[in-house]
Amino acid sequence: MLDFMTIFGQSRLTRITYAVLLLLMFCFDIAKDPIERLIMAEHDQASRELMAPRSTGGTGTAVGGEVSGKNMPLMFKGQEELVKQIAASGRRPTAEDLQNLRAMAAKGATQMRLRVGASDAETAKLVSRRSFFETLYMVVGIAMTAITIVGLLYMVSSRLRDIGWPQYLLWLLLAPVFLPRFFAIPLPTLAIQGITFFFYGALLVLAFIPGEDSSPPARYKLAQPTPAKRRPGQFGRLGTQ
Repeated sequence: MLDFMTIFGQSRLTRITYAVLLLLMFCFDIAKDPIERLIMAEHDQASRELMAPRSTGGTGTAVGGEVSGKNMPLMFKGQEELVKQIAASGRRPTAEDLQNLRAMAAKGATQMRLRVGASDAETAKLVSRRSFFETLYMVVGIAMTAITIVGLLYMVSSRLRDIGWPQYLLWLLLAPVFLPRFFAIPLPTLAIQGITFFFYGALLVLAFIPGEDSSPPARYKLAQPTPAKRRPGQFGRLGTQ
């Protein structure tokens, strides 16, 4: 008779193999949190370095200078060069010049806010590093979740098959744990603790149940021949049935 909702073919796990894999799964589950913390620590470090004050230059830096011997207020580099050109020409600033000055001010302010300029390479490196660890965190989280789900399905399914129990018990065992997570079902703390205790307890119980083929074979007693009754006229001979 075929198992209902059979997965992973006809794989089986003995008690010892299942116990070893279960121990490895517990260790892997414990290691998840430190791995995620390590990745986020690198991400946060890159963010702190990105937001820390650094020397900048180029068009995104406000600088002061002199024009025709007079001290000028803080201006961005593009503005300073344009003002010097206007002063050197000896003409009055036109509307176009004023428009260019305003555009350079807006551009310089934006670049300063984004920390671009002479330190573009350093900033780009930090941004790439932060993005890398941000992406790595999501990829590792998805990969570890997939490993956990597939590993549990394989272990429990194979162990149930070795015991000789139907496969639908697999879904009855895993559904209380994974359904609330997949569908974001809010549960009270007591219910979560009860489900967790039941889940891990059931996994441990499976490690102690002997397999279907590990029980000793039944012994059958051979039928002993019974002596036949002596018939009249049968001299000293006993027949057997």
